[in-house]
Amino acid sequence: MKRSLTIDSHQKFHLTVLRTVAAGGLLGGLHGVLAPETSYLADLGGLHGAWAWLYGASAVCLLGAAAVPPTGKRRSVALLGCAVLGGLSTGLAASAAAAGCTAGGSLGLAVALGLYLATGELSRWQALLSGLLGAGMALVAQRIPPALMAQDFMLELPTPAASLLGGLGMGLAVGSATIGRYLKVKLEPMDKELQGLLPAETADDEISKLVAQAMTSYQQAADCLAEHPQARATAEQLVKKVARFGKKWQDIEVQARKSDRQKLDARIAELQARKDASSDDSVRTEYERALGALREQLTSLGEIEKGRERAVARLHHQVATLDRLRLAALHHRSVGAAKFGEELKTVVDELVQAGQELDTAAEVLAEVPN
Repeated sequence: MKRSLTIDSHQKFHLTVLRTVAAGGLLGGLHGVLAPETSYLADLGGLHGAWAWLYGASAVCLLGAAAVPPTGKRRSVALLGCAVLGGLSTGLAASAAAAGCTAGGSLGLAVALGLYLATGELSRWQALLSGLLGAGMALVAQRIPPALMAQDFMLELPTPAASLLGGLGMGLAVGSATIGRYLKVKLEPMDKELQGLLPAETADDEISKLVAQAMTSYQQAADCLAEHPQARATAEQLVKKVARFGKKWQDIEVQARKSDRQKLDARIAELQARKDASSDDSVRTEYERALGALREQLTSLGEIEKGRERAVARLHHQVATLDRLRLAALHHRSVGAAKFGEELKTVVDELVQAGQELDTAAEVLAEVPN
């Protein structure tokens, strides 16, 4: 199966960025009102007093809550802990700067934000990526306000307005770091072999429709079975067998259409009349041999028609089995059923049995004359 990295929900990601931009603007506005005499500095040395401690805590609270809303007690505690860490880092950095030391509060604030962005229901690689991106972009975010403040047009703006613009830039940087939370490794169930077995879109015969339905059911089930590779692989094998079986029957039907039953009946009637009209025993014998060959063709056509009915019924069963897997997978995704493993085992056993039945049918099908 082909794997691709994609954003699970563009809409949610965009809304998250908008929230963090608004939160950054609020943070910048507060800074402009509560500490108008200072400007943002990359090392936070421009902050002083109680605002230095409060700034770090409020930055983590506002930006963190906007990026990852603290739904639930556990996440609220995590946000509070990271906010305390952010407040300590900026407070200690401001104290160190006042004592003539190089401040390092930017790193502490970045780590606090990165740790919080890595919380929640994420896979290990998502948590690691979100944490690293969050910390890195938080460092970048803290350098946006002083970079803006150095521009000539910013000097003409009131301090609260300039701080507001700087905060909006910080929010945008932090919001963009949340993309790691929405990245998803998507499995493409349609490999080259399956794509080659797909019936034509214009095909409207029953077998083609059943094969297309089997493909659809398999794709929908595969999307829900990322955590159950065995079930997905078994379903993939079955749908491939269904597609091959359907293709063989379509090939047989193409060949069978070349023999028209009505024309065969008319030819048999004609040869029978010639045989009856002839008095030469050798001629009658040849006509009888020809009639035998034509009757065998009629018998083969009848067997093919009966086999097709059995094939259609068998395909209906295989499609129903895949549909059951799809619904079981959807049920697992919607409620997270604890007993899904046992339920899935039963469906997988049915998939294996269905595949074995198709193998047997395919062996018989190989013996059918074209």
